[in-house]
Order: sequence, then C-alpha cells, then structure tokens
Amino acid sequence: MWWLPVMGDFLAKQERMLRDFFTAHDHRLKPREDFVFLGIDSASLTLDGPAAEVVAGNSTLEKMSKRYPWDRRVYAEAIDRLANAGAKLIIIDLVFPQGATAEEDEALAAAIARHRNKVVLASAFMAQAAGDQQTVTQMVEPIEPFLGPLDSETPSGYVNFWPHYKDRLVREVQLSKTLREVNNQPRRSDEPVFVPLSVAAARQLGKEPTAPSQIARFRMARVQGRNVDEVYEPQSLYRIFVPSDWQQYREAAFFQDKVVIIGPAAPTFQDAHDTPAGKVYGAQLHLHALGAILEDAWYREGLLGDGLLLRWILCGVALMVSCAVAFAWSRVGRLLLALSVAFVLWLGTAYFTCYFTGVVIGGVPWMATTSSGIFGAMIWQAITERARRQQLHRHLQRSMSPDVADAIVKAPSGYYAAASGNRKEVTVLFADVRDFTTRSEQQDAVQLVSQLNEYLEKMVEVIFAHGGTVDKFIGDAIMATWGGLDRDDSQAQAEASVQAAKGMLHELAKLNAKWASEGLEPFHIGIGIHHGEAVVGEVGSDQRTDFTVIGDAVNLASRTEGLTKKLAVELLISSAVYAHLTEPQGWVEVLSVRVKGRDAAVSLYTPFPHDDQQRLVLEAGVAAFRSGDLSKATAHFAELEAAPTFAGVARFYQQELMKLSAGTKTPPGWDGVIRMDSK
Repeated sequence: MWWLPVMGDFLAKQERMLRDFFTAHDHRLKPREDFVFLGIDSASLTLDGPAAEVVAGNSTLEKMSKRYPWDRRVYAEAIDRLANAGAKLIIIDLVFPQGATAEEDEALAAAIARHRNKVVLASAFMAQAAGDQQTVTQMVEPIEPFLGPLDSETPSGYVNFWPHYKDRLVREVQLSKTLREVNNQPRRSDEPVFVPLSVAAARQLGKEPTAPSQIARFRMARVQGRNVDEVYEPQSLYRIFVPSDWQQYREAAFFQDKVVIIGPAAPTFQDAHDTPAGKVYGAQLHLHALGAILEDAWYREGLLGDGLLLRWILCGVALMVSCAVAFAWSRVGRLLLALSVAFVLWLGTAYFTCYFTGVVIGGVPWMATTSSGIFGAMIWQAITERARRQQLHRHLQRSMSPDVADAIVKAPSGYYAAASGNRKEVTVLFADVRDFTTRSEQQDAVQLVSQLNEYLEKMVEVIFAHGGTVDKFIGDAIMATWGGLDRDDSQAQAEASVQAAKGMLHELAKLNAKWASEGLEPFHIGIGIHHGEAVVGEVGSDQRTDFTVIGDAVNLASRTEGLTKKLAVELLISSAVYAHLTEPQGWVEVLSVRVKGRDAAVSLYTPFPHDDQQRLVLEAGVAAFRSGDLSKATAHFAELEAAPTFAGVARFYQQELMKLSAGTKTPPGWDGVIRMDSK
C-alpha cells in the first residue's frame, strides 16, 4: 500500500500525525534552567517600555531607538555585559555576512575577540542567483573580522532547519551538512563540513552529539500545562541596557553560568517555525536542539527504522495474525472490538515507549496492514456468507414457504444449529394418494405425471401457507413437518398441521372437480399426523445431504396415514396431536392401536360431520369394543354400515370382531387396543 501514490501519501501522513502526537505529548524533558533567550522583540524594536529620559541618557538605548538594523555596537555592548555578568556562553542568532561602518565592525569584532571562548556566531545556507534563472545554495558566514584568526576562529554554525516537504513542520536537526548536500548532490570526503548552531554551541560546552543518525529527531523541553512557545520564552533584549533592570539582573546573578542566545522574537523577522508541538521562534528551536545534545534526548526509530526487510516481515506477521483473528471470530462486532482493543493497546504501548525510552514505534504500516487484513477477511466472509445464504435459500425454497426460507436465511445460525443434529418436539404429516400404483400401470404416463405435479404443487402451497416444511416426496406421498426449523410450541404445530391437512383436502376437492371436467380420474388421499420427539438434522453423504427428521414420531405418523386406508377415512390424527388442539370438539376417537415396534398404544381421531347421531353411535360402538362387550359393539357397527362417513370404520371393526371368537368373547388381558403388525 505504501507504494500506491494516494494510499502511500495518506498512510505516510497518518504515520507522521501519530508520531507527532507522541512527541507533542512528551513532557519528560524539562527546560534547562541555564538557558536564556534574549529576544529582539517588538518591545526592543519600539522601546515603548523605558522612559524617554532613560533612553536619552543611554548611548546603547539611543542606538536601539533608531530604525532596525541596529548599530552593531549594541551587540558588542551586549556581549561585554553578559560575559562580565558570568554568562557561560553567548550565542548570536544573527548572521553578519557584510560589513557595516568601520566603527561598528571594529567594536563588535573587539567584543567578540575579548570573549571568543564564550561566543558562537551564526552562519546560513542561502540560495543565490546562478544565472539563467537558476539558483545555487551557498554558505554565508560572518565577515572575517568577527571570525578572527584561523588558529582561534570564533565558532559558528548554520541557523537553517529543514521542515518536512509535505506539512512544513520542523521535527529534526541535521547535525552536519556540506554544500554539495544542500544542492542535492552526494557528499564528498574532501569538502568542508558545516554544523548547525546548536552543535557549534554544544562543542563550546564540551559536548558532542550522540544522536543515532545525522538527521536526528530531538526531544523538545516541555512543561506540563504550558504551550511550547512558553518554554525558553524570550525576554526583551533592551532590558539589559536599562540601568534599573540591569541592576536587578546583577544582584540576582541572573546570567551567571547561563547559556544566552540573542535572536529575533518579533513577527517582523518571520523567524517562527512550525513544529509538532506548536510554533516557536528560531532561537527557541536552537535551544531545544542544544538541550537535546546536552541531555542526549533523541528519539530513536523503533522497528520501522531497522530496514525494509523487517518492515515487510512485521507487516506480513500483522496480516497473518489479523486474518487468523478475522476467520476465528466471524462476527463483525467482535472483529471491530478486537481491532479497537488492538489499536488502543498499540497506541498505549507506543506512547509509553516513546515517553520513557525515546523510541518512536512506527505503527501505521502494520496497523494499516492489520486493518486491511481484518476488513479484507470481513469482506471475504461477507461474500462467502452471501453465497452460503443464497445456496441455503435455494435449498430451503424447495421444502418450505418463501417467507420461512427468507427468515431462516436472514438468521441462518438457527438452521446450522438444527442441521448439526438435535432432538426436538415436531409434528409430522404424511399424505398418500390411494391406489396410485395401480393407476400408474393403467393411465398414460405423461398425463399421470402432469396430474401428479399439479396435485403436489397445490398440496405444497397449502403446507407452505401454514408454515410447514416439505421434508421429502416419496413417490406420490408427501412428508411434511412442523417444528424442525423453528421454535413453535406444540400447540402451534398441532393447529398448523391440522389446518394444513384440512386445506389439502379442500384443494384436492377443487382439483378433482377440475379433473372431472377434463375427463380425468380423481385422486383420493389419506393424511396421517402425529406429534412427538424426533431427531432433526442434515443426513446424507458428501455428495448430497437433506435436512430431515427421523425417529419414532415419523414412523408413527406414517403408520397413522396407512390406517386411513383401512378405516376408509381421509384424515387421522394421533392422541398427541389431539391433546394440543384448542378446539377438539370436532373430532371423534375411532381407534386405539398398538403398532409394530411400539409398546405404547395410541388413540386415533378423525373429524366428524354435523350428524351427531353417527358420532354417538360410533362412540358407543368403540366404547363397547374397548370394554369387551362384543355383542353390543357388533350391533352398533352394524348400524353404521349404511352411514357414508363411518362405513369404512364399521367394516374395519366388524372384521376385527369376527377374529375374536366369532364375536362372543374377548381373550384374556383384553384392553380394547388393536395390534397392527403391518402398515
């Protein structure tokens, strides 16, 4: 990302901003008590402070009252006063590249010569015309009288700082420079090397810089709660020439063993520099750099400064870790929390590392890489999740209503949890077409398939309309379930399944009427419903899986549907379903049966017509059969033979009665439950 023009600039800017944040809030380096900045400020330029008679009676103040630049004898007087007051070092942050009057230059040169071991002068790299509208940078030094003889030359240093070319902030001091370097050419070993004003001053104090590189980022002295421009705040230069003020300085030994810098401190000089901590004057910046040299207060690059290879390694590690975290934690909220925690931890670690050790950890590259890895993984997961949901939606639409499928796809965790295998209370419906095998041998195949598809389509619509899931088609039979994928309670399942069954019979009646008008044979179906515990999940192979329910509840629902044919009724529900109906009044018990492989008996119910007389006769017959009163049962079922609704039930019981000792008595242990060993 760093080599992409836009992204590279953006990330580099963020890196600078973060490092600036660390350094701007670094208050560990305290201002040195022995540094004093005497500023050529507005008060010194206007002399509005001292009384007119004080100025008139003082030759130096009279010179300062004239238009700037001042008579150089002002600086000569300042050097003499400060040196005699015990100043350790006097730094003149003014460049004197040309001569003035002979009297001025002689006076200043003499003052410098008297205190040459305490004075440091300023030089500067300045751009000069080189013809053809081109410029070349040259070193501009003080005039020779100020520098003195070669064997004891007055030390000088350049005042230049090079701000960053993007944001124009000064962050570093260049500890040495050659003319070729400032003109963007490689340094030669035989050319003169120049040093900045701060290095020249440090050498006079017996200290060489120990910065990690020639271009070094230095700590700026700070005071908690104060702006950076309040550190080494300028004091008006003119005050050392006002007798009353100077007397206070002398009595307090204010300048004893001090490093004093004299330099511009007024807006008119345009000598203010922007730094990460704020705007400061050039003289203040020199003092900060000098303090860093004397205190060895340098910032050192951590990690990023160790080379391109380590940068790539760390970014690669960050990418792998972020991707691992992203794929381990698939939820967006967790990922954003992890990213936030990682950022806060890194920010805190980097800040305290910078504060206590001076090591600036460049973190934007791997934070950007980490963020890219996490967001890339999130995008990949979103794409794959969308694909999974689309696949799931297509799969679910084949077996359930679109609205249920949509709801599951919106929150697929429930489906995946159910698909892994669970025991749940479900309601199972089986519907089967009567004598379909015989019809398939007699009816035209194309016509039969078309008729069957039309029937199945209508039945599926009804099941979907009542929130059911089509588990599978078994030839002409349908298996549908409620509760396998949702959390509907047993009552809701029972009601929905029964309403679906009634709706299926209603739709079939309309289909039969339509087919009759087309000259087609009608369909007759039987529906059985049971409610109970089953195993829910996806079963199959790697090539094909189906979401289904298996277990005793499924087997009993299938057996219940099979008994509709024996009893010649369209719909049977088990006692488990009946027990959960809110309005069970429309149902009548027709049979208590014990199927093969199941010890517990189950009662079966079917809806009855409005003819209460038929219902009463049926209930009486079933009760007599169950109590063992076979004669009375025989009489009641004989009465029902002519009833259109329960004629099939009557014939079934009559066959069972014939098996019981010619209908006269029951076997020992009789409980009225009929055992069914086949479907």
